[in-house]
Amino acid sequence: MKNTWHRLILKGLLLIFLTGLSACSGDDSPQSGKGGRDGKESSGEVKIEVLRFEKDFFTCTKESFPRDTIMLRKKYGLFLDIYCYDIIRVGLKGLGLNHDNILGFTNDPDIKNVSNEVAKQYKDVSFIEAELQPAFTLFHEQFPDTLIPRVVTMISGFNFSQANTDSILAISLDMYLGERCRFYELLQYPGYKKRGTNQNCLVPDAMRGFLSSTFEKKPLQEDLISRMIQEGKILYMLKLFLPDRPEHELMGYTEKQWEHNEDNEANIWAHFVDKKLFYSKDFNDLVNYMNDGPFTPGFSKETPPKMGTWLGYKIVSSYMENNPKTSVSQLMYLDNEHQIFQKSGYKPPRR
Repeated sequence: MKNTWHRLILKGLLLIFLTGLSACSGDDSPQSGKGGRDGKESSGEVKIEVLRFEKDFFTCTKESFPRDTIMLRKKYGLFLDIYCYDIIRVGLKGLGLNHDNILGFTNDPDIKNVSNEVAKQYKDVSFIEAELQPAFTLFHEQFPDTLIPRVVTMISGFNFSQANTDSILAISLDMYLGERCRFYELLQYPGYKKRGTNQNCLVPDAMRGFLSSTFEKKPLQEDLISRMIQEGKILYMLKLFLPDRPEHELMGYTEKQWEHNEDNEANIWAHFVDKKLFYSKDFNDLVNYMNDGPFTPGFSKETPPKMGTWLGYKIVSSYMENNPKTSVSQLMYLDNEHQIFQKSGYKPPRR
């Protein structure tokens, strides 16, 4: 057993290093299931059906491999290739799907343990459909010309939470097995990362990944405030499309962490002003104030991480409040983050 878990650790870490944070784009629409432009019902509601790719993929056998892959390609389109080549890395593009590589992955004892745990915890994914359906309906109202993705679930080998392509939102269920799951202990996840593996984080993470991928663009200025505004826009939309979720959940905070920032809002603002951080292009500043972690460097260890994102959300919210004629779609296509900052009118009152 000890050797088995040791292999799991090595395999998970290897996948983390080998695979990027997102899959490549392409024409990969599944050929069945609902979603996309044709998933919009006459009532105006977008219909979301979550397809269980991991269940279909793990039923492949050596004897029926050609028939199984034909079925997978018919149901999931080019996502099958993206999954094999770019997500779990079990082959090389141009050489075709290799059954030895794929079955080596699905029959690996450690991966099978993970698959069994996913099947145990996610017998039913209707809760995902129930929350994503109104979220994408609200999104479609604001962005009627943007393709609604097909939603599939998968097992990525502890690589990342979701993969976004031109027409797919793939959610990695093995990343949401709960902070007490033994796999994360074996992979030596730190405490803050374990908290993000709870099932309650799945839908906000999925929606955030979709929005970030859809509106991904290079800012006009490579400085901290531009990154802050970009992330603030995503969080602002998350709150709009998942209105029943409290803000701290959308941010990935505990309620205590959110309250800490609210109570110290003026001090946080003063920190950024006094240190002249907003227009900083220093790589360390971008990392320290935007990345996840146990806390935000430069503040006390009680201060939560991603302070730049939190403050960016406050600035964007202030901009929208002070510019009521600006629609959400106009906000997302405003490409001058400095202008948004300057016109936001944001300045927290001292308490």
